[in-house]
Amino acid sequence: MDNTTVIGFAGFSKSDIMLYFARILHLLGENTAIIDRSTECEIVYSVPYDPGCGNILEYRGIDIYLGLSNFPVGQLPLNYYSSVLIDLGVNPDAYKDLDYLKILFIVTDLNRHHTIPLSAWLGNLPVKPTAVRIIRDTLYGKIRPDYIDSLLKIQQVANIIASYEFPFDEREYYTRLLTQYDDIFKFNKIPKEFKTMLIDCVTEIFNKQRRDAVKALKKAQLGG
Repeated sequence: MDNTTVIGFAGFSKSDIMLYFARILHLLGENTAIIDRSTECEIVYSVPYDPGCGNILEYRGIDIYLGLSNFPVGQLPLNYYSSVLIDLGVNPDAYKDLDYLKILFIVTDLNRHHTIPLSAWLGNLPVKPTAVRIIRDTLYGKIRPDYIDSLLKIQQVANIIASYEFPFDEREYYTRLLTQYDDIFKFNKIPKEFKTMLIDCVTEIFNKQRRDAVKALKKAQLGG
């Protein structure tokens, strides 16, 4: 595991974020895998999945392990990869995978049917992980990021090293929907703030040069 960087994603509305990271890392020369340990199985709806492929799908150079909600990541060949992204969802069985993580991404939108289950999952964490908090599709009004943070008790449950809020963007949201219904992940039409987050995290977490990460992101957006 010395040469493998593992990051986890808890919560909801995160499949596209994981696919963005995986694409950039792949173009930076990383041998990358995504592992779905969630019970929601969101990511299967954003890639061209064929039931005949079993639990492993190879998509544009990235291995995606699907339907492993009851299968600990410690039993997978993590050492084969240089970067691994794990979708933990709000799966209680995934607590045992926290020891492998360098960083935990905590992701949600404003929907109560997402924030309440995520709050419950975070409240039972066996450790206080180092984490990045992302709140998506924010709007003006009563339900603001600071309210969501209080609902999640974010400062009590995790050591937050960075926080990001992304306002609702109709074009970006439409791209997410197209990804699901076309079964093809399209890396384009994302807001500037979103790009900044991707570059910041790739450079800091995976120790990449900023100019290389920017180049990989641009190449990914061109279809690379």
